Amino acid sequence: MLFRIMDIPASIFQMDGVRWTVSGIFLICVVYLKRVHGDPIPSERDLRSKQGYLIRAKHLREAQKAQHQLEEKRRLLIETSSFRLFDLPPEICLAILSYVAHSPSGYLSLVRVSKYCQRLTFHACLPRMPVRLISEEQVLSFDRFIRARPKLASLMQHMWVTPLKEDLLPIAIRIVKKCTNLRTFASNAYIVQQSITFRGKQLSHDGCKELTLLTTRPNTWATLLNTPNGSAFFRQLTHLRLIGDHIPRALPLPCITHFSYGTSGTDTSYGSVAIGLSMLDDRVAYPQLHTVIFTKTRTSAGGLRISRAAANKRMFVVEVPRRRTELEIWCDSASRVGMWELCADPYSSS
Repeated sequence: MLFRIMDIPASIFQMDGVRWTVSGIFLICVVYLKRVHGDPIPSERDLRSKQGYLIRAKHLREAQKAQHQLEEKRRLLIETSSFRLFDLPPEICLAILSYVAHSPSGYLSLVRVSKYCQRLTFHACLPRMPVRLISEEQVLSFDRFIRARPKLASLMQHMWVTPLKEDLLPIAIRIVKKCTNLRTFASNAYIVQQSITFRGKQLSHDGCKELTLLTTRPNTWATLLNTPNGSAFFRQLTHLRLIGDHIPRALPLPCITHFSYGTSGTDTSYGSVAIGLSMLDDRVAYPQLHTVIFTKTRTSAGGLRISRAAANKRMFVVEVPRRRTELEIWCDSASRVGMWELCADPYSSS
């Protein structure tokens, strides 16, 4: 068809004095069709933008590939080189697991891992855990635990027993009787008298050296100290904490090295430092005593404050914040971060 168009005489396209050539018409048609139906001619800016996009897409693919390789390496590392705790010697496993003794959530997680991990966790944590038996739920739950696993009773070393209901006393006494390896004990005089007994000629809890006694009424003292088991138990103590300042003068404490008395929390009956100073001077009744701590509630704002009651005397006055409870003071002592350590002689191992 094109050659036929080229044969058309040019005179046909003469319009108002404008002469159109065949080649010009053809060129105009081609340009028009290109503009309408064809791709636009890319500019230099468009080319740079497209090149940048391609570079970014390439970098993204490389980053995704590197992330995939890293995840694969991590998977292989976990599967082939994980830390095999139970391949270590048992004493090292126990030392590692013991760090969760004061973390209830960590302890509960470990005892659910496996039977073997549960057994190791019991042996690592129970000797270090301050067990508190106060509410009905705590007393009954711990009683079920000990009855289900009687061998674990010998692992308990730190226990606070002050049941809130009188009908829980027999259960609490039964628990203490089973836990014969206690080192640190806190309770009232009645539970001490009923749960710590003689087995033949030997005291049932001969390893218990630290006591926090929560009742110091004169008649309670008289009843407890007049019993053979009560008198023998006090004779073996090295650390004693009494709530209040009612201290019997005939207290049998030949092995006592650390003694504390006074108040805490909202109690404001401060007592007197004179009692402690006189005990330090009495080398006949208390031959081993070298540290006495008197506690009282701090009247001003602030944390715990420690001061000396007299120069050249290891008689300390510890002012306790009003919100600090006796239970918290005992827990710190059981965890070996309490008042005995705060008032320790830096040059002595006592």
